[in-house]
Amino acid sequence: MAWVMGSPILPSYPLTGQAWLSGRTQPARAILPVTFREGDCHAQPGEQPADDRTWAEERPPRPLGQYLAWKVNQTLATDPSGGFEQAEPEGIDFPGIIRVPQADQAREEAHKMPPQGTFWSDGSRLEDGRVGAGIAWKTEGDSQWHIKGRPMGKGAEVFDAELVGVVEALQEAEKQATRDPVTILLDSQAAIARLRHTRVGPGQVAAIEAANLAQGLVSRGQAVTIQWVPGHCGVEGNEKADQAAKAAATRPPIPTGGTQGQLSLAHLRRTQTEATREARERWLREAMAKRTPAAQRTYRPHRGWRLDPAAAGAPKALASRYYQLKMGHAAIGPYLQRVQAQESAACQGCGAPRESVHHLLLECRERAGPRRTLFQGLREAGAPRPATREIHPEVRLFGDPRATPAILRYLQDTGVGARKTPREAQVQARAQDEWGWGALEGAEQMEGD
Repeated sequence: MAWVMGSPILPSYPLTGQAWLSGRTQPARAILPVTFREGDCHAQPGEQPADDRTWAEERPPRPLGQYLAWKVNQTLATDPSGGFEQAEPEGIDFPGIIRVPQADQAREEAHKMPPQGTFWSDGSRLEDGRVGAGIAWKTEGDSQWHIKGRPMGKGAEVFDAELVGVVEALQEAEKQATRDPVTILLDSQAAIARLRHTRVGPGQVAAIEAANLAQGLVSRGQAVTIQWVPGHCGVEGNEKADQAAKAAATRPPIPTGGTQGQLSLAHLRRTQTEATREARERWLREAMAKRTPAAQRTYRPHRGWRLDPAAAGAPKALASRYYQLKMGHAAIGPYLQRVQAQESAACQGCGAPRESVHHLLLECRERAGPRRTLFQGLREAGAPRPATREIHPEVRLFGDPRATPAILRYLQDTGVGARKTPREAQVQARAQDEWGWGALEGAEQMEGD
């Protein structure tokens, strides 16, 4: 079976008779490259006539691999002709020591590091996508900083640059004639975690190279330590390495053979994530454009399509009510009337004609106390409280992550959107009736006074 632009093309010869006999019902007719019926007068709309060479030349068939290469070339902003980072079936561990202390301890230890045998590594990425790695170190008896940078172009990420910086530091330590312990400090915990192993994945090539270099240093009696240091915390060595990485990123990469010019797997993964997000946003814009203005105001997903952390950490039943109200499909008046769970869409709290999400959050008199708590929570979280000029303030509140904790507390205090059992509904109705008699007695007493 071949593929054309991502669509399967079935073998044409055995389907010729079927296409001729069942032209109107054969599913393959929509994907066959040519018409096999007797004469173009029998061709269906959208099919290619047998003698239309212009149509065929404009749509050449592409094998699956060629199509994928074309798609990658269209998606990537960098030239993929140099190939991709190769994965190898390695399984060795880093032969040195890897330490990730607490931030305060790491900062204190970084300030006390001896100059001899200590290297600082960092990676940097410019706004235009160019990446560079840099290292900084001092030698014994010399107070001057030595720096070295390696430009990596646009086919890598800061993650790759951090790993390459460690490789550069190990290579520099190998050149020195001393046998002092080697300590490399960097501010990327992701890169440090990658150095612990050499399994298949992003950064494997640099991790293998670092492990081999460290093994060579260990074999000649030098201890190797990889240690985390907080970034941009006033440590001079870290700042020098950062400056070296930024300067390296501005220079064009120098062809050195090997993996130079290959696109890293981390870069490909980020490109895939961004392309997927852009496709989702484009689909959302096109879908929303087809809706009426009222439907567009019903639900607007949070930018980035990420799960709200406050709602994700809430109890399942409470989070379920939150999302049901957010999407306009909660167990409130209109829905309960539609499923014949109650006779009308009226508010069960104050008796308003329609129990909408807007009414439950901002208008219901029965929930005035919890609403004051809601507004106080919005103010403390820095989320603007609803204004009278807003047409649908509930849409903004549900789209603002800062407002989520206050809304969740309001739902928990009021029970809005919760499905009630017949017993609970009976108790609520009795409480409302008793409240009515109490209010009447209070009014009569006031008139008597």
